[in-house]
Amino acid sequence: MDHSIGELARRAGLSVKTVRYYSDLGLLEPRRTAAGHRRYDAGAAARLELIRTLRSLGIELAQVRAVLERERTLADVLTAHAEAVAVQIRTLRLQHAVLSVVAHRHSTPEERERMHELTARSAQERRTLIADFLTSTLGDDPDCAAIRQNLTPVLPDDAEPRQVEAWLELASLVQDDTFRSAVRRMAAGYRVIMAAAPLQHDPEVQGRLIELRRTEADRRWERYLELLAVVNGWAAPSRVAG
Repeated sequence: MDHSIGELARRAGLSVKTVRYYSDLGLLEPRRTAAGHRRYDAGAAARLELIRTLRSLGIELAQVRAVLERERTLADVLTAHAEAVAVQIRTLRLQHAVLSVVAHRHSTPEERERMHELTARSAQERRTLIADFLTSTLGDDPDCAAIRQNLTPVLPDDAEPRQVEAWLELASLVQDDTFRSAVRRMAAGYRVIMAAAPLQHDPEVQGRLIELRRTEADRRWERYLELLAVVNGWAAPSRVAG
């Protein structure tokens, strides 16, 4: 049974203008009556239903055409779109967390600009920032790879506001030259102590390491570990007495 463009539009819950637009694009192929009116068969109705469904999911018309013309499978198009939507969701979650932090902190314009700069970094850029800090302070010795890994903050895609706030403070901290120098001195002292007395569980060695952390890294190293735990969702680290 054929349908007029008006009937087809009503069945699909779309406007006549939209159905005409799809027809003009070649997504629907009506036949023409002797009087020049468009008539649509059951196949066209089924195609329009698929078009409507895909468009409601946000699929672009170029991809809809590819599915209709069997240039791409429906599964491939939906999978690719699902991956793109997942990226958008992660981005929106991060934006939501940043907005929550800004609203909570009543930030100045300068601070808001810095927050945007730091949170707008891609995941790769964030990793590069931390890798540069750890390599410049701890060195690139392969034997220290596990230590550097354990000291690497990874802001999750679905970060909560407190994690974003911790990341912002941590990112500023690792770019501070005086902090980098303090951590570099601490790492150098650690290597000296361990070279002389490699038994880490020896009480005397433990005492010297604790004293080293207290005197060389100051409270900023303790703060780094606290922020690291927040960003990574770990339990809060124990503080060094002093």
